[in-house]
Amino acid sequence: MRSTANIDRAAIGFSLICVVHCAILPLAAISLPVFGVVAEAEWVHWLFTSLAIVAAIMTFSLAHSARQPSFVLPAFTGITLLFLALFAEPLGFDETLPTISGAMLLAGAHLFRLFRNH
Repeated sequence: MRSTANIDRAAIGFSLICVVHCAILPLAAISLPVFGVVAEAEWVHWLFTSLAIVAAIMTFSLAHSARQPSFVLPAFTGITLLFLALFAEPLGFDETLPTISGAMLLAGAHLFRLFRNH
């Protein structure tokens, strides 16, 4: 149980990094150009999304309680939105809304599971 709690915490952190990257980093880019380079780097999106998805998958595979609908539905929806955000530009839509929504759903699912099981 302890190892999955740490994975939940990591997944929450990765999801919140996505939110910070998407919502706050562009504001910081206005004041410091170096942040603008990081905010627009495509590899940053892929890295954060990959880490969040891997942590969620690890939770699915390691914790029986992660297979309950109260976790699976918001987590799967969040993962789907994060994944879609990676392809937002080629598909012709802004990545901000699916990134923030997906990250918040995923973090919320992990938070709910973490506090429900402890």
